[in-house]
Amino acid sequence: MNLVTKTSTSWFSRLGGALTGALFGLVLLIVAIVALFWNESRSIETYKSLEEGLSIVVTTDASRVDPALDRKLVHIESDVVPTADVVDPETGISVSGAIGLARKVEIYQWVEEKSSTTEKKLGGGEETVTTYSYSKEWSEKAQDSSEFKEPAGHENPDFWLPSSETLVDTAQLGAFSVAGSQIASVGARVALPITNETAAEASEALGYPGEGRAVMQALYFGADEKAPQIGDTKVRFEKIMLPEVSIVGMQHGDRLTEYTTQNGYTLFLLAAGREPFAKMFADSQAENVVLTWAIRLAGIFALFVGFALILRIFSVIGDVIPFVGSLIAFGTGLVSFVMALAVGVTVIAIGWFAVRPLLSIGLIVVVAAVVWAYSKYGRKKPVAPAA
Repeated sequence: MNLVTKTSTSWFSRLGGALTGALFGLVLLIVAIVALFWNESRSIETYKSLEEGLSIVVTTDASRVDPALDRKLVHIESDVVPTADVVDPETGISVSGAIGLARKVEIYQWVEEKSSTTEKKLGGGEETVTTYSYSKEWSEKAQDSSEFKEPAGHENPDFWLPSSETLVDTAQLGAFSVAGSQIASVGARVALPITNETAAEASEALGYPGEGRAVMQALYFGADEKAPQIGDTKVRFEKIMLPEVSIVGMQHGDRLTEYTTQNGYTLFLLAAGREPFAKMFADSQAENVVLTWAIRLAGIFALFVGFALILRIFSVIGDVIPFVGSLIAFGTGLVSFVMALAVGVTVIAIGWFAVRPLLSIGLIVVVAAVVWAYSKYGRKKPVAPAA
């Protein structure tokens, strides 16, 4: 079933919205510039911190604690031995030899999707046609049917059992001890099959004795898994396994914790399996580069959106004649892109100036060349009248 609605927006309303959007665009520009500058500082300091750690780290035997290395940055490779079984608190399902147990809950629900098309009208107004469609799907996220455009006939039950993750308190790495939360991020997730026996026990623990059963390695609540009804629930479990681990961290007694470098950044490197510290530091440097570029691209995109919002008022004014407004929108979009690129690269160059001045100057020169080229060749010169 689809529901279609139409809304009209006057030219004056759009003009007011464009002014509000321009203010938001200005705020977005400031936030993006601050984020880009912070990212460059974070990238540089992370690089320095990793370089410092690489120069002082010492590999030690995990089978014994060397008092001479206390408060020093050490590297160990060891088997992982959890000190207890992991138990899911709601269902009572347990697993041994794992450092964690993840519970994934899906409920069969109504899901609302909407799509909109907007058409400009002569005089600057707009008409938007929105189509709401409803389907039944398995979802780990609670779908609040009270927020649907058409809630009647699409009511969803409460999400009665959330997904969760339970970790072992501590694990032994030879003579060292770490918290399960410290190492779980590099563990492998393996499906934990549910048997009829464990399904019955879990069902009773949840307060629904006899209602839950084992279906396709999951705990299932519902009459027929082949024809699910709204409210049917699937609960899957994954054990988090980590037979071996490599760690770079500060030795503090028989514990391994974060090491603080001279610039105030902390180091605690993890790798599943047995890896030399050189590779762990190299991987961390690579991750730093990837994160730096991801934030750079996000920041430049935010600048583009900010400039586009500020300049949008010109296209709205031009929309009195829709074709003219579209041409202006194309032009302001191009200008926004060039300005975002110029400002973004300049901020990045300034951020790098203290460490790599030649690179910074080179980037600024490139930006200046792009802006000059755009101003000189990006616009058509007026043609002189024939003699």
